[in-house]
Amino acid sequence: MREAASEATSLEPREKRNTPLTSDARRLLELARASGLGDQPDDVLQWRDREVGVAGTETETPFLADVLRWEGSVRRDRGRTSDAEPFYHRSLAIATRLGYEAGCAHALNCLASLAQRRGDILGTGNLLTDALARADRSGEKRLVGMVQQNLGIIADIRGNPAAALAHYRLSLRIFDAIHDLQASSWVLNNLGYLHVKEGRYADAREAFDRALEIAQTRGDLMSEGIIEENRAELGLILGRTTEAYASVCRALEIAELRGDGIRRAAALKQRGAYERLMGRPADAVESLRVAMTLSAVGEDALLGAETLYQYGLALYATGDNEGAADVWKSALDAFERIAAHQWVGRVRQRLSRGGTSRYL
Repeated sequence: MREAASEATSLEPREKRNTPLTSDARRLLELARASGLGDQPDDVLQWRDREVGVAGTETETPFLADVLRWEGSVRRDRGRTSDAEPFYHRSLAIATRLGYEAGCAHALNCLASLAQRRGDILGTGNLLTDALARADRSGEKRLVGMVQQNLGIIADIRGNPAAALAHYRLSLRIFDAIHDLQASSWVLNNLGYLHVKEGRYADAREAFDRALEIAQTRGDLMSEGIIEENRAELGLILGRTTEAYASVCRALEIAELRGDGIRRAAALKQRGAYERLMGRPADAVESLRVAMTLSAVGEDALLGAETLYQYGLALYATGDNEGAADVWKSALDAFERIAAHQWVGRVRQRLSRGGTSRYL
């Protein structure tokens, strides 16, 4: 699972904000951001009014644009895609009226993350291109690194690993230069995912281990859960089912703790695959049905298509070959809509050859 960088979670210097924040506002801001990444994401929603109240009234300021964007990101990172969108749009509108270029760039990057989730790859690319130009002009190095990482994700989805690797390396150089460990962990996770797809399993494991150490040290539960999903996938691909299952359980635990429906769907997708590989296809079918519902509610097009693929494998393992073929046809349509070329080839193989005893 790729980890999009949709929000800056470290406090930027005051001089870059051009906003007179009090010490109380700064303290509340840090607490809200930390809660968004940890096990209390609802707290940021409760503190939003307090932050605005401490900073002043809801007059249009760069700070208000930022707070609205952060609130959107908390909702987004709990799988509430449509709920997040109006906050991003309002943040963008305020930043635009104020001429707050960095705020515009951040909001565009966040809107791109929603477009990517929904499978609008062309729209995502356009938003990221605009965000990158604005981030460059405003001197937002961290955001430039975030957008470069997200451009790498788009290249990966489209089946261009060379371009994805180039974007990831550039992003990592930026984060290393500004000593941003948290953002570096996001790139390392995505690099690991890319290495898995290319069969470079030792490199993938090393990248995941480094990313996981950073996430755990920082108390970044959201990232820890996504990294565990990827470690689980690596284990399932390599046939290390016991190791994979431990990561699945941890990912599911974190998703449930944070109330994140999309991450729960991703973990259940992998649990379903594990159950099928362990000779329990009926259990797999049930896990995958729940995963499909959750991914649809969260509007995650790629995850939904990947879950359909696994659901077809589970049905095939139960002997329902006709049902599996129908599901794979739906998966094929879904992957074609988002131009996920590698997945298109994989699903066509299933339609011509039937199921497999492997993870993919």
